Amino acid sequence: MKQRKIVFAIESDMKNVSLIGMTINKLCSLIPFSEVEAYQVELCVVEAVNNCIEHAYGSQRGHQVEVVFALENDKLVVDVCDTGKSMDEKAIEKADVAQLNIDPDNFHTMAEQGRGLPIMKQIMDTITYNTNDDGKNCLTLIKNI
Repeated sequence: MKQRKIVFAIESDMKNVSLIGMTINKLCSLIPFSEVEAYQVELCVVEAVNNCIEHAYGSQRGHQVEVVFALENDKLVVDVCDTGKSMDEKAIEKADVAQLNIDPDNFHTMAEQGRGLPIMKQIMDTITYNTNDDGKNCLTLIKNI
C-alpha cells in the first residue's frame, strides 16, 4: 500500500483541540483499530496538540499547530508540529511511565500535570521529536497496525 496522508492545522487555541480529537478518532476508525485503540491514539494526539499550545506557544492564540496523519503499510504515523519554543531533547527519554500508576486510595497524590508524554510513551509504539533547520518542531507518534 502506498502512503496515504492528510494534513490539517488549527489555530493555537484550546477551543480547537476537540476538532483534532474528533478528526483523529474518525480517521482511526478507518484503520483496523479497536474503539479503545482509536481512543488511545486520539488521546495521544490531543495531548501532543495541547503541549504545542501550552508549552511551545505559551497558550498564545494566533499560531498554527499542524497535524499530519499518514498511513503506511503496517503503521500509522502522526506528526504534530509547531514553530514555537522547542521541547527539551531528552523529555521523551525522561518521561516516566511509572508515574501513571495511581493509588486509588490516594487520588490526592496524583500529579495534575506532566502525564502527557508518559501516556504517549505507554500507548504508542514509537515517539520521536526533532526540530528542523527552519525551526519547525515535530513530535512523531507511531502506532503499528
